[in-house]
Amino acid sequence: WKSRLEDTGFAGNEEIRKEYKETSERDEFLAKELADLEKSAESLKILIKELEDRLSHEFSTGLQKINSSFSELFSQMFGGGEAQLILTKDKRRKVEVILEGAGDGDEVLDEDNEDEVVEEGLDINVSLPRKKIRGLMMLSGGERALTSIALLFAISQVNPPPFIILDETDAALDEANSKKYGDMVEKLSLHSQLILITHNRETMSRAGIIYGVTMSSTGVSKLLSIEFDQAVQIAK
Repeated sequence: WKSRLEDTGFAGNEEIRKEYKETSERDEFLAKELADLEKSAESLKILIKELEDRLSHEFSTGLQKINSSFSELFSQMFGGGEAQLILTKDKRRKVEVILEGAGDGDEVLDEDNEDEVVEEGLDINVSLPRKKIRGLMMLSGGERALTSIALLFAISQVNPPPFIILDETDAALDEANSKKYGDMVEKLSLHSQLILITHNRETMSRAGIIYGVTMSSTGVSKLLSIEFDQAVQIAK
């Protein structure tokens, strides 16, 4: 056998030994890299699970805080009643459509890829005092405006931002509701600086400084400002 190996030229061939050694080392290196990747993938799965649990907890806690404030402000707006955000889940079938026909470019439905997708959302459940109304769609335009304002202020109170800009949010309110709106604006201003764009006199009466634009007879616009504290002192 030895003579036959020598005849074939493989006996004592250092190139083959060298190649075998390099291949073995490469195989060991790749096996180690694969083990590291599997370990990293497992660590990422654990991290993703922890983040999902934390996000779910923070969302649930935040929703409870918003609902508590929302119900309180809604009751102030309407003189009673209840309102809350409800988490909804809608199951829908996911279907993949392959745009490759048999020859004429017809759409072919791939039924093997059908799957159920759960879509989560938020719905508003309201109950007005002295009225048998429990859905947002059954409210009038003014009632929807009040509900939206109460929800907006409730979200702002849970985690107050440095400042808030409100653009004509009181446009649909009558005089009585404008007073309630003004009370909530003053309450909200304790935590955030408010910039309100409005034509409502009741809302303007709650402001600290009013800025307005007027036009003189020459057709030139001018910016005017009134600080109520100074105006009261001057009036006295």
